[in-house]
Amino acid sequence: MSAAPRTTDASVGAASSGAARGPLSRARGPLSRASWVFCLVTAVGLVLTVSASLTARRLDSNSEHRLLEVQTRQAAAVVSSAIIGIEAPLKTAAAIGAASNGDPAAFRNFMSSYIGPKSLFIAAQLWRSGDASSGPVASVGVTPALDPAGDTARAMRSKASTSATFVVEGISVAGQKRIAYALGTQGRPSYVVVAERGIPANRRVPVESTSAFSDLHFATYLGKSTATADMQTTDVDVRRLPLRGTVVVETIPFGNTFITLATSPSTHLGGTLGVELPWILLVGGLLLTLITALITAALVRRRSRAEADANTIIALYEQLDELYGVQRSISETLQHALLPQSNPAISGLEIASRYVAGARGVEVGGDWYSLIGLDENRFAFVVGDVSGRGVEAAALMGRIRFTLRAYLVEGHPPEVALGLCSREVNVLRDGHIATALVGVGDLSTGVITLANAGHLGPLLVTESEARFITTSVGLPLGVRVSTYQTTQMTLPYGATLIAYTDGLVERRGEPLSQGLDRLADNAPVEGALDERLDRLISALSQADSEDDIAVLAFRRLPQAQAARESTASSA
Repeated sequence: MSAAPRTTDASVGAASSGAARGPLSRARGPLSRASWVFCLVTAVGLVLTVSASLTARRLDSNSEHRLLEVQTRQAAAVVSSAIIGIEAPLKTAAAIGAASNGDPAAFRNFMSSYIGPKSLFIAAQLWRSGDASSGPVASVGVTPALDPAGDTARAMRSKASTSATFVVEGISVAGQKRIAYALGTQGRPSYVVVAERGIPANRRVPVESTSAFSDLHFATYLGKSTATADMQTTDVDVRRLPLRGTVVVETIPFGNTFITLATSPSTHLGGTLGVELPWILLVGGLLLTLITALITAALVRRRSRAEADANTIIALYEQLDELYGVQRSISETLQHALLPQSNPAISGLEIASRYVAGARGVEVGGDWYSLIGLDENRFAFVVGDVSGRGVEAAALMGRIRFTLRAYLVEGHPPEVALGLCSREVNVLRDGHIATALVGVGDLSTGVITLANAGHLGPLLVTESEARFITTSVGLPLGVRVSTYQTTQMTLPYGATLIAYTDGLVERRGEPLSQGLDRLADNAPVEGALDERLDRLISALSQADSEDDIAVLAFRRLPQAQAARESTASSA
């Protein structure tokens, strides 16, 4: 028999020890894994929480910046509209000064409605360009802060007499800031209107109380600099400038300079949730993981709504573009309805005309032309321009056009027709200035008698030269009861006379003489008159011009050709 195995004390102890350690080891293992999983989940939760918090903060910052940019552009649009309201009365006042040859009463009558403590300006003066020694022609309002004999005032008037827009200068008197404006007319006589606008002591102006500024801190500066010395208006303490934090700057054209608009949000533009959300995510931690997901989804939905709103806005702008096109088409249709549908056939003349509507705006303009046969040898023509746009300008244009036509058909000479028509128009009542060039021609002699009410002289084009006909220029229609002088010229056989409105030759930022030279240089001699007029319009018109263009041209046919046409017509 084999011996029974023996169990030693050591083995028993070892067995006992192993039996004792086994359950303990199995108990400690799950606790360690749970701690590890807890730490891992906690770490992941913290990472997700911090990531979500940072993401929310970044999205909110980007959204806040975009909203601030949008609202700043809206505020800039409000400022631009206010600038138009400043420029319009200055331009009209200067035109009245030039048209009335510096009549103080006419200037005061017009500007008085814009002068006062709560009005657009607090002072205005009318100056004759280049004549500072005798002082202003007329003054309205308080004593100007700008020294009329000072270098600044002289420089402003000099710039305004040649500038295509108004000249701006910031001034200060006794610690009170003002803005001075100067706008002049070109041509002779030339006048300059100088006006001052007061800035309230609290630096607030009416335009800045609109909803576009309701959630913004703002500061406006004259020029492109945001230096405190150039600041004009603000809604914060000057000592807090320049604005800090999220700031958007827009530069807006302002006469010969700029207005710089700096804005920062006065409140959280995206609402309080965007501010509090990162802190909520940080404090909530792992317990708010589900809530974080829901809020993130809410943020995604919010962003989707913002994108949907953006798409809606884009669609609305597209609809506005369509409506703009429809309204522009209606305006052009109305304009063409007011103009002759076709030119009359006049024996001995080749006739062509064009009307080109301005590229901007949907309102009907006031440019027109007209040509009528008076008898077998005589004809009459008119080319004119009513200032401004809209139904009122078009109505006045139609009234003047048919009035002059009636007087010419009755047999009145050009100067009498203009004088009679001027009695029926009043620039203060109608609100528009009208110019016109009237001519009556005799084909048997080639003599054309011209009378001019403030209009540009016609261009005579022959095979050898292109030159402007100098006429005796009278006052525009309706400025006051006027008489007009006549100028006679001879239209040679084969020569062409071109009458036009200022939209053909005027360009922003250049003198009128340059545009007239361009017209004379580009006047074609060869080809059919319709083709020549097309080439001329193509060479001189601008794609972005706001002015309408009206052109009437007629060529006296060579004697032999005129005789053939007359014979063919009689047959």
